[in-house]
Amino acid sequence: MSIFRMAGLLCGVAIGSVVATSAFAQDDANAITIVTPYAFDNIDACNSSSEVGLVVRENVVEALTHLNPESGKPEPRLATSWEQVEPTVWRIKLREGVTYFDGSAFDAEAVSRSIERMFNPKLDCLNRGKLFANIRLTPKVVDSHTIDISTEKPQPLMPIFMSFLTIESPKTDFDAMTSTPVGTGPFAIPQRNAGDAIVLVRQDKYWGEAPAVSKATYVRRDESALRAAMVEVGEADIGLNIAIQDATNPETDPGYLNGETTRLRFSFEGPLADIRVRKAMNLAIDREALRDGLFNQDYAIATQMFLPRINGYNPDMKPWPYDPEQAKSLIDEAKKDGVDVGAEIPLISRINFYANGQETMEAMIAMWQMVGLNVKLQPMERAQWLKLVNKPYAEPRPAMLIQEQHDNNSGDATFTMHFRYHSTGQQSEFGDPELDRLIDAADAASGDERVKLFQQANAYSAENVVPDVMMFHMVNYMRISDRLEFKPDDVTSTMMELSQIKFRGTN
Repeated sequence: MSIFRMAGLLCGVAIGSVVATSAFAQDDANAITIVTPYAFDNIDACNSSSEVGLVVRENVVEALTHLNPESGKPEPRLATSWEQVEPTVWRIKLREGVTYFDGSAFDAEAVSRSIERMFNPKLDCLNRGKLFANIRLTPKVVDSHTIDISTEKPQPLMPIFMSFLTIESPKTDFDAMTSTPVGTGPFAIPQRNAGDAIVLVRQDKYWGEAPAVSKATYVRRDESALRAAMVEVGEADIGLNIAIQDATNPETDPGYLNGETTRLRFSFEGPLADIRVRKAMNLAIDREALRDGLFNQDYAIATQMFLPRINGYNPDMKPWPYDPEQAKSLIDEAKKDGVDVGAEIPLISRINFYANGQETMEAMIAMWQMVGLNVKLQPMERAQWLKLVNKPYAEPRPAMLIQEQHDNNSGDATFTMHFRYHSTGQQSEFGDPELDRLIDAADAASGDERVKLFQQANAYSAENVVPDVMMFHMVNYMRISDRLEFKPDDVTSTMMELSQIKFRGTN
């Protein structure tokens, strides 16, 4: 199918134009430049569960615990120990002798304030909606370095939740987002104006081991080929989200499962309110052709919004088959019942969301056109896109598809199911009482029963709700300068600790 052929993408990018500029050359041998496709328009710690975490998470602001990237088990960070003292209360001991870059003391009061700020309704806090939509944390200071955190219901996953509690300075504005977060991490962000490149500078008084990197500058470049070229000619040290066709050197361009799963979300309005149309839009997509034409065999066709290693993954679910004739039949059936199947359906894509993302959306639109649907692409920058994906939704809400990807590296399905599929979820488009019941029951359960209930919820959603067009478990490629030693892993899409970067030829 010719719509999948990628010929000469960005072939006009001139390497000479990259060589000619010295704007990002480093005077300090331990300073690095990271070139990204992201706008990073809001780097408040409250948004650290998104790509904003690439900059701030564990570099500038630190969490109470840290998840081991191999085992997924929580390890001490700003918290040194924790225990469940009552069914709904966890007591946390905090690290002593830690200060913020602005001179404030890290203590239980700072942790309490940071938790309360996350739940402040005046802030459009992504972490709250994504991770804590169904959980209200109530902090209580016990002493200067001990704090109790309570929940309405028993929460056995609290040590994992603590890995997402990034604790910013108590001097942070409580009612407004900030573009220069202050934390306890090994790096600080100097004061900056809107639109300035983000620069992280190593803190000499960091409580932990000093990183090898002295400074990191984050530069946006939209084209994958240009990001790769900048690293190749020495104008940058790391290029993020390199497209497959530009990742030409296995020695410098490692591929890695990034923990992300992609989908298109239905808004359940207009023709999309009819389940037959939603099923037809799934049947019309040739996922194997998309994978083979625009990605590669490393990308797995997804049946649910998290990886098989996550508790609650259902191994019995199968991908949608490619059946355009059945899709046409369902559309005709809906049309006979008065559904306006010819109405224009916007597909809201996000610019530079992932490599070859725009080409994928265009290919899917062509497939829907072949079965008689009228889908039109509407690319948006992140800030504009966010206004459509998070509640409260503006009214009236139109019929639309929304391009999304979701990472769940926490080890448990709850971080996905409430956020996207429960009627109270921050990014849910529907309410189904039976699905709510299954999710709520799973959250209250533990062990094998918890896994079983989440598996049932996943299967029920796919069969009886059809809330999305599932796509792929994603693979990222990164170009890394040969002067660096760094190995990305499946959390790198939302957290890239500069302290993990070393320089070749040094101890």
